[in-house]
Amino acid sequence: MIRFSEYAKICTNYCICYFGYSDEYLVQLRLLQPIIERKMKGLNIFIGCRDEKVGILNGFDRVLKISDLKVRKDDFAHIRELQYNGETHPIEDLMSEVGDQFWSLNIEAQKERTVKCVIITKSNHPTSSLLEKQTKTLSIMAKEEGYTVELDSDIDNAGLVMGVESYGLYEAASRGVETRLVPSGVGTRLYKRMFPNGKVLNI
Repeated sequence: MIRFSEYAKICTNYCICYFGYSDEYLVQLRLLQPIIERKMKGLNIFIGCRDEKVGILNGFDRVLKISDLKVRKDDFAHIRELQYNGETHPIEDLMSEVGDQFWSLNIEAQKERTVKCVIITKSNHPTSSLLEKQTKTLSIMAKEEGYTVELDSDIDNAGLVMGVESYGLYEAASRGVETRLVPSGVGTRLYKRMFPNGKVLNI
């Protein structure tokens, strides 16, 4: 049993971990962390991830690699690992527990839009990858709007990113790039709540 004096040192430290393969979950946690801390006053929220995914949390100063977490587990009052339960989105479930109804992010829109459009076709369970006909429809749409289309490429310098729930789509949105989601997973509602100006394409 931990001594009370020791518990007092760690009682405000809460670590939320995700060790799976849906990298967009880490982007979502990074963006929503200030909202969680604002609602849960006094808590210090840390984010834990696989060692090779630390770069996704760039700019966030309370990141713990899984290798470090094993050593520092006694520094936390609670460590929570997020996992997909087969039905609902784990980040949305977390935010519902937090109780804040305002998840929209104040992100300044990209000022100068390039003609590069990235279509993200691939994702991880529980999100399905795009069908060939969906990819074709998005490509036609983008070209008709004057964009040059790239499939599953780097989002750097993109003026538009479309496709499925993925790291690229959420990272682009976090940078103020216009994004359009093709709903094929369980996170459509979360996307709309985080990015009210984002578009959902039911194609």
